[in-house]
Amino acid sequence: MTPSPPLSSAAKGEQKPGWFLPAALFAVLTTVLRLADVWSWWAILWSPIFVLAVGSAAYEWRLTVRSRWALGPMEWVLVVVAHLALASSLALILGLPPR
Repeated sequence: MTPSPPLSSAAKGEQKPGWFLPAALFAVLTTVLRLADVWSWWAILWSPIFVLAVGSAAYEWRLTVRSRWALGPMEWVLVVVAHLALASSLALILGLPPR
Protein backbone atom coordinates (compact mmCIF):
# COMPACT_ATOMS: atom_id res chain seq x y z
CA MET A 1 0.00 0.00 0.00
CA THR A 2 1.25 3.43 -0.84
CA PRO A 3 0.47 6.24 1.56
CA SER A 4 -1.92 8.86 0.29
CA PRO A 5 -0.57 12.39 -0.17
CA PRO A 6 -1.47 14.90 2.54
CA LEU A 7 -4.62 16.88 1.92
CA SER A 8 -4.21 20.49 0.92
CA SER A 9 -5.86 23.24 2.94
CA ALA A 10 -8.58 23.57 0.29
CA ALA A 11 -9.36 19.88 0.51
CA LYS A 12 -9.58 20.06 4.31
CA GLY A 13 -12.17 22.81 4.09
CA GLU A 14 -9.97 25.40 5.81
CA GLN A 15 -10.40 29.03 4.91
CA LYS A 16 -7.63 30.99 3.25
CA PRO A 17 -6.80 34.41 4.62
CA GLY A 18 -8.07 37.32 2.58
CA TRP A 19 -6.94 40.78 3.62
CA PHE A 20 -9.28 42.77 1.37
CA LEU A 21 -11.98 43.35 4.02
CA PRO A 22 -9.64 44.71 6.74
CA ALA A 23 -7.82 46.89 4.20
CA ALA A 24 -11.12 48.27 2.87
CA LEU A 25 -12.52 48.90 6.36
CA PHE A 26 -9.37 50.71 7.49
CA ALA A 27 -9.37 52.77 4.27
CA VAL A 28 -13.00 53.81 4.88
CA LEU A 29 -12.17 54.59 8.50
CA THR A 30 -9.19 56.74 7.55
CA THR A 31 -11.28 58.60 4.97
CA VAL A 32 -14.05 59.30 7.49
CA LEU A 33 -11.53 60.48 10.08
CA ARG A 34 -9.80 62.79 7.61
CA LEU A 35 -13.04 64.38 6.41
CA ALA A 36 -14.79 64.77 9.75
CA ASP A 37 -13.96 65.84 13.25
CA VAL A 38 -12.85 62.85 15.31
CA TRP A 39 -14.73 63.64 18.51
CA SER A 40 -18.07 64.76 17.13
CA TRP A 41 -21.23 62.88 16.24
CA TRP A 42 -19.13 61.16 13.54
CA ALA A 43 -17.84 58.91 16.32
CA ILE A 44 -21.16 57.07 15.95
CA LEU A 45 -19.99 56.14 12.45
CA TRP A 46 -16.26 55.57 12.84
CA SER A 47 -16.21 53.67 16.14
CA PRO A 48 -18.17 50.62 14.83
CA ILE A 49 -16.07 50.65 11.65
CA PHE A 50 -12.94 50.67 13.81
CA VAL A 51 -14.18 47.73 15.89
CA LEU A 52 -15.12 45.74 12.76
CA ALA A 53 -11.78 46.51 11.10
CA VAL A 54 -9.73 45.46 14.14
CA GLY A 55 -11.83 42.31 14.58
CA SER A 56 -11.48 41.32 10.93
CA ALA A 57 -7.74 41.99 11.03
CA ALA A 58 -7.36 39.77 14.10
CA TYR A 59 -9.34 37.02 12.38
CA GLU A 60 -7.23 37.31 9.22
CA TRP A 61 -4.02 37.11 11.27
CA ARG A 62 -5.34 33.92 12.81
CA LEU A 63 -6.03 32.47 9.36
CA THR A 64 -2.64 33.64 8.10
CA VAL A 65 -0.82 31.83 10.90
CA ARG A 66 -2.90 28.70 10.38
CA SER A 67 -2.07 28.67 6.68
CA ARG A 68 1.63 28.84 7.63
CA TRP A 69 2.16 32.28 6.10
CA ALA A 70 1.36 30.99 2.61
CA LEU A 71 0.11 34.22 1.03
CA GLY A 72 0.45 35.41 -2.51
CA PRO A 73 2.13 38.71 -3.38
CA MET A 74 -1.17 40.60 -3.61
CA GLU A 75 -2.24 39.41 -0.17
CA TRP A 76 1.04 40.67 1.29
CA VAL A 77 0.41 44.07 -0.32
CA LEU A 78 -3.06 44.11 1.29
CA VAL A 79 -1.52 43.20 4.67
CA VAL A 80 0.82 46.20 4.41
CA VAL A 81 -1.96 48.53 3.21
CA ALA A 82 -4.26 47.42 6.03
CA HIS A 83 -1.63 48.07 8.67
CA LEU A 84 -0.61 51.44 7.22
CA ALA A 85 -4.26 52.50 7.22
CA LEU A 86 -4.60 51.27 10.81
CA ALA A 87 -1.57 53.32 11.84
CA SER A 88 -2.98 56.38 10.05
CA SER A 89 -6.39 55.94 11.71
CA LEU A 90 -4.88 55.58 15.16
CA ALA A 91 -2.74 58.67 14.59
CA LEU A 92 -5.83 60.66 13.59
CA ILE A 93 -7.83 59.40 16.57
CA LEU A 94 -4.99 60.25 18.97
CA GLY A 95 -4.45 63.65 17.32
CA LEU A 96 -0.81 63.03 16.38
CA PRO A 97 -0.59 64.61 12.90
CA PRO A 98 -1.64 68.24 12.56
CA ARG A 99 -4.64 68.80 10.32
